Amino acid sequence: MKTLGIDINGNTAVFCSVEENNGIVDITGKMTKLELKDDESSQEVYEFVDVIHSHFNEMQFDKIAILKRAKSLKAKFPVSPISFKLEGLIQTYKESEIDFIAPQTISAYFKKNQKVFKPKDAYQNSAADLAYYLLKK
Repeated sequence: MKTLGIDINGNTAVFCSVEENNGIVDITGKMTKLELKDDESSQEVYEFVDVIHSHFNEMQFDKIAILKRAKSLKAKFPVSPISFKLEGLIQTYKESEIDFIAPQTISAYFKKNQKVFKPKDAYQNSAADLAYYLLKK
């Protein structure tokens, strides 16, 4: 099984894909993050979507999920409006359903289960935890 966790921070989507073969869990895939530099440029938006959907098609994930973020203006850490645009662009992928998982769900899972790997780059930690959760869910 192959899963993809996505953590959106501002105008950047952070990816971590995880695959399990014969009980061995490995991080797979070349793409670790993608930035939408100018969300008002139609050309850049189309390129962002093309790159992400091409990656999804190439990797053929069994499950894909985005880490859910607070939508309230009263949230402890305000969320960038561009991040909601990124969510929508990612969700336009027609070949697979994109789920949303709350950070609290991931935290609860890892209180009862041990983390078995760390991603190469620290900025991928949340996406990696989500991908692993999807793998074991």
